[in-house]
Parts: sequence; structure tokens; C-alpha cells
Amino acid sequence: MEIEESVKLIGNEAVPVTDTVTAPLCDVSAKVFSVGILAGGKSLRMGQDKALLPIGNERFIDRITGEFKDFHEVIISAAKPGMYDDLGLPVVLDENKGIGPIEGIRQVLLAAGKEYVFICAADMPFIKKELALYLAGYISSDHDCYVTVHEDHTEPLCAIYSKRALPVIEELIKEGRYRIREIFHHLNARYIEPDPAVFDMKMLKNINTPDEFLSEILSCHRP
Repeated sequence: MEIEESVKLIGNEAVPVTDTVTAPLCDVSAKVFSVGILAGGKSLRMGQDKALLPIGNERFIDRITGEFKDFHEVIISAAKPGMYDDLGLPVVLDENKGIGPIEGIRQVLLAAGKEYVFICAADMPFIKKELALYLAGYISSDHDCYVTVHEDHTEPLCAIYSKRALPVIEELIKEGRYRIREIFHHLNARYIEPDPAVFDMKMLKNINTPDEFLSEILSCHRP
């Protein structure tokens, strides 16, 4: 695999971003890290729980948990107990209510049985395990987080977090600073931009509104 790094403006910050020039041959085992799916959001713009929206003959949450079934474990961060009992997977609940996904990340990291956890959101029905394995190929003792970059934007809900992030997350919550991207300012984060010639970047798409659902999901099943 040929790798280059370039400095890119992400938000208002210049950061080194790893660019892959050719497709990586990733030999990381799915069993060496955990997966956390954040499904505790309010879904205000959608008007209903996005994790339960249909895609084909299954729900978003079914599609995503199935995609990662071969990993060490899949943990769901939920808004309330009992919502995903039918999946037979571990579920964590927010202790600090109403502060957004940073608390879901915290709870998943606390519960995870592995040092590294791939975090994604329940409104990303196109996410693929290959991207998680690809990011995991960069894991080393030099970094605490491995964050996907696409079109000069970071994707904090498509990233691998080490448990070493927990003290930073807990301190930010204590200080009332809930923006996920702020986590990366206090850790050694590696920003990784997958090659769109190799990966279908539609996998990063969040389905947030009824219009997006109609255009992105229903259109997939039209003849």
C-alpha cells in the first residue's frame, strides 16, 4: 500500500491527512476490536426513530448490526431500555441525558471488551465493515483515534476510538463541552481519507430527513 500525507484545512484547522494512493490489503481481524452503534438520538428531523426505519425487508439497525456480526462484539447505545432486546446484543444507556452522541461514545467505550472500538451511527445504513477494517489497519501506539475524512470534513461517527479517549471525554462532559470533534483536539488523532476509487463513499451517508429517506433508500429498491 502506498501512503501519502498532506495537510488539509478541516474546519478552521490545518491537519495532516493520510491519503491512500492504492487500495490497502488489510489483514486486521474483525475479532480484535469492538463496534459501537449510536442509536440513542432524538431523530427530530425525521420525526421517528431512524434506527427502526425500513431498508428492504429489514430495519436500519438490523442492516448495520448484521454488517458487523463477525466482530468481537456489537454494542448499541440506546435512548431507553428494551428498544433492541430482539437483537440479543448488549445495550448501553446514557447516564448523562440530553448531551448528544458524546455520551453514547462514552458508554460504549466503558462497556467494550476491547481496547479499540469502531463507532458509527444508526442512521448510516450503507456503512460497510471493510471501512472499519481499513481504519484498523492504521492502529498503532502513536494514536488514540482514527477518524475518517471525506471532502475535507471529519466523520467523528465513522471512527475508531481507543479507551484512552475516555478521560478526555469525561473531562469534556464535566466542563459542558459536548462537541465530538473537540475530543480530537486533546488526543493524538490520525485523520484518514479513504480512496473514493476503492470505497463507495455513500457508506458515510446519514439519513436525517423524510426527503433523504425517500431519495436514498426507496430509490434503491425501484425497478
